[in-house]
Amino acid sequence: MVDVCLNFRTSSKMFTITFIILVGISSIFVEAQRPDIVDEILPEVKQKNQIGYLNCTVVNKGSESVVQWSKVETVNGGNPILLSEDDKIVYQGNTGINEDSGLRKYDMQSRVNGRRVTYMLVIRYLAEEDAGDYLCTIRIQGVQWPEWPKKIGKLTVQIAPQIQPSINSIYEKDIGSSLQLTCESHGNPYPNITWKREDGQELPMGGFQSRGATLNLTDIQRNDRGNYICVADNNVKPPDSFKVEVIVFFQPSCRPVQSTVGQAQNRRFNAKLECIVAGYPQPSMKWMKETENGKLIEIDDDDKYDITKQFSNQLQNDEFWYTLLVKNVEAKDYTNYHCVGSNKYGDGETTISLFGKHNTIFTAKGNKKLYVYFSLAVKGFEAFELPLPENTSTKDSAMFGFSAMKANSFYHMGNI
Repeated sequence: MVDVCLNFRTSSKMFTITFIILVGISSIFVEAQRPDIVDEILPEVKQKNQIGYLNCTVVNKGSESVVQWSKVETVNGGNPILLSEDDKIVYQGNTGINEDSGLRKYDMQSRVNGRRVTYMLVIRYLAEEDAGDYLCTIRIQGVQWPEWPKKIGKLTVQIAPQIQPSINSIYEKDIGSSLQLTCESHGNPYPNITWKREDGQELPMGGFQSRGATLNLTDIQRNDRGNYICVADNNVKPPDSFKVEVIVFFQPSCRPVQSTVGQAQNRRFNAKLECIVAGYPQPSMKWMKETENGKLIEIDDDDKYDITKQFSNQLQNDEFWYTLLVKNVEAKDYTNYHCVGSNKYGDGETTISLFGKHNTIFTAKGNKKLYVYFSLAVKGFEAFELPLPENTSTKDSAMFGFSAMKANSFYHMGNI
């Protein structure tokens, strides 16, 4: 009886051990057949309006499991937005067909390789809001959500720079004042911002470029006026730029296009005198003629004089080109003319001289000397004596005299 009891107890223990082993083996087998995501989801970096691709590779997927793609929505409490189940798009949002390409915003493609199946989420017409984390999940029947296999794929959408219009495009400043220009830009990656002058000149604080969103102009002077350009660039084409015009109030200044103008008299020829006037606010302008006794008289636009204002794209916005046309030049017109500009900050002027052109006569005396006579409309006739080289003909002596006059500054090209 004792042996029977011992045999029964031994059999029971062996049965229990065998059962435990079988359950363990069964569990290992079931676990080995459980669906899983086997590869990491590589991050995707694309530019705006391109197409993004995210791949989720699954092994041991059976009929009792479903592969899902979801967009992690951080602004909505972190609740994922379901996009697909297996190879079907289930998202009910923006899934309309694009008129140009005829393709939908979202699409699914699957590839089978033995026990492995890759589910590729296709996202077209990428926009900034498409960037973020995408969750690939295997929903297993009878298993709670926390135990579902999951992996995250990150989509980065690169955005070309866009400068925010947070500053004015025109500023008016007094001499000695200060101005801070700030250029705010948006883009992905965050853009680098550079300031420069449109005309290529050096910045007031030195250097030809200033890096950073803020440009500080202190103790502003007249030469600081002009256009400043903010450029935002993050290597995603195209870069963006914004132009700011800085206008400086200042007293007028005048400069001649030519400080001297020559023209022959009594030949119905006209003389053109030109002057550039700068100032802000825009100066009023007048031409003045210097009389024999040194007095200045204002010139009117009449039959003798024609006063015009010209335009040139080579001038700054506060520079103005004026022309005085003296008609039918006579001896009494040879004098100094004053170009005068005025505004509330003061006056500026410059002088242009109108003179008569030379009338030159060559006369040879023997073969040793040449007497050259020339006339100036104001001064009358003058003469000077030049030595001649040996064996110089009359024709050669004239050419020699012409060269000698050039060398002695009695003649300059264009005055004959």
